[in-house]
Amino acid sequence: MATIIDVEKESGVSKSTISRFLRGMTVTEENRRKIEEAVKKLDYKLNPIASGLKSSKTFSVGVIIPDITDSFFPPIIKEFEHCMLEHGYHVILSDYGNEKGKEINQLRILSDKLVDGIVIATSNTRSEHIKTCLDNGLPVIMLDRLIAGFSCDSITVDNFNASYRAIGDCIKLGHHKIGAVYGHFYTDGERIKGVKKALKDCRLPIKDEYFTKLVLPADNPEEAIEKMIDLPDPPTLLFCSNIYVGIGALKVRLKRNLNIPEDLSIIVFDEISGFPNHDYVTYIKPEFSSIIQPLSEIGKYAAELLLERMRNPQREYKAVNIELKTRLKITQSIKNIKNDLVSDLKK
Repeated sequence: MATIIDVEKESGVSKSTISRFLRGMTVTEENRRKIEEAVKKLDYKLNPIASGLKSSKTFSVGVIIPDITDSFFPPIIKEFEHCMLEHGYHVILSDYGNEKGKEINQLRILSDKLVDGIVIATSNTRSEHIKTCLDNGLPVIMLDRLIAGFSCDSITVDNFNASYRAIGDCIKLGHHKIGAVYGHFYTDGERIKGVKKALKDCRLPIKDEYFTKLVLPADNPEEAIEKMIDLPDPPTLLFCSNIYVGIGALKVRLKRNLNIPEDLSIIVFDEISGFPNHDYVTYIKPEFSSIIQPLSEIGKYAAELLLERMRNPQREYKAVNIELKTRLKITQSIKNIKNDLVSDLKK
């Protein structure tokens, strides 16, 4: 009697894709044809008990993240898991340690385990591993990080617009020399585009020495920040594109005993004190100004979108991006240069 392994060998299609097809899920037209031809040739008969395919669902979903110790993800995963458990789904969490190859392998493993859906925060700039899942009928939601030119359901925040508005407000306070230290991820790129657009729209210079791109977590944010503030003509305001750079700025502040905002004004995309185990930052005054992401909402919307896709696995749909709004929190970490200039003129 032929087995699913025989069908795999005959068709050249992976066992996980064959299993999805046999469970009534959507696969590519080419794979469908190959599987049907192999099944007919081998006279393959599905044995639900032996194959574990009695149900068209496993009621499990996978979450693939770059680093489980990363402060950004726990609040998101907590809300996501809460929503999924309410609907009877178990969550399998996978940490790929910021290794691109490991990410691809873990996605394949979860797909082979026949989870009903995947949420992934990718570190890759190529999309083939995710596209394979989508082609095989496995719903995938991209979290926070997107891949340029690749169409897939995703949950993000208004990275460009939030950065544009925040820097615009800082310019209104008299800051014309604005620098930024930022990461290499998609989100950082969108934020820096917003910063530069705000400068351009106000006809302010964009100096190369004021913009430093890092490959995180390998590069050291503190070194980049110290190098920038040691310039002969340093920026008056520093934009930190994420929590890792923000923590780097906090370390430099304490190391050098900087007077914030007299020595340097600082704004961070992320509220450091809002992350797990970082509430101590509220005691360091003034707290950095920040663009606050709705972390729990990201988890909630990711769950809702994935549930919707899993309810209709065979329905074709157009990928959507749900862009959530951030909140700007301005503190005393940003100096009002314009008011100081007016006061000096009156003296």
